[in-house]
Amino acid sequence: MREVEIFQVDAFTKEPFLGNPAGVVLDADDLTADMRQCIAREMNCSETVFVVHLGEHHYDFRYYTPATEVDLCGHATIAALHLLREWSEVIGDLLVQTNVGRLRMRIEDSGMVWMEQAKPQFRDLEQVEKAQILEALGMSDKDVAPELPFAMASTGLWQVMVPVASRRTLLALEPRIDQLGVVSRQLGAACVHLYARDPVAPQSAAHTRDFAPAVGVAEDPHTGTATGALAALLVHRGIIEPGRHVFEQGWSVKRPGHIWAEINSTDLSSVWVGGEAVTVLRGEMRLTK
Repeated sequence: MREVEIFQVDAFTKEPFLGNPAGVVLDADDLTADMRQCIAREMNCSETVFVVHLGEHHYDFRYYTPATEVDLCGHATIAALHLLREWSEVIGDLLVQTNVGRLRMRIEDSGMVWMEQAKPQFRDLEQVEKAQILEALGMSDKDVAPELPFAMASTGLWQVMVPVASRRTLLALEPRIDQLGVVSRQLGAACVHLYARDPVAPQSAAHTRDFAPAVGVAEDPHTGTATGALAALLVHRGIIEPGRHVFEQGWSVKRPGHIWAEINSTDLSSVWVGGEAVTVLRGEMRLTK
């Protein structure tokens, strides 16, 4: 019987039991895809990341929900970077291979960690597609903020961005999860990301919620890849200026936290997502093969 060291890390927070929990295996060199899937299902976090060390400051990250492998996951990446600093004393710039390509990442002395996003892409939605999304969310046209972009965006994963008229409306939503999963899969979207521009903290760019039933996650407490894509979309449409912005998420599931996005220029040539994290669990998982 084999034992694998595994961690649980709360990402996008400095306080245990807040933010978004991710499973992390730092030594996944010889774990098969089936083993990784079993571990992710047993951990039952929205994502578990498996790290393979390829060379000095060079790694491979693979991400699994309890149901399937996904190409990229922001909060699990933040969790893995945090652990590389905490347990392997890694600081500075890294290259990380993912299913969306090789990405630059950065671990700061302060404990703040950053991941580069893939080059942003955007796609408009047809009116019938918007109507299907709103129906699955339990929203009507009056719940939508018409001055804000309602579109698809990707910095590695395609996601639907839905502008909500107010934070109060956003927090009161009770989506039809099964129906939302069907619509998401039809659009090729990993999740549906909702945002309102009246956040709890005035300095925040938006208050958000994220639903990802298409990949087996009803509601994700914090979503780094979606935050990067949303920030890029808002800069692209002239809603916010390039620079460093903070987004709020997790209030709806009593796990509040903050995700940072940095857009360095109007041409969107550099998009980064960052945050802090805290380790809450370390143990060994027994495998039968």
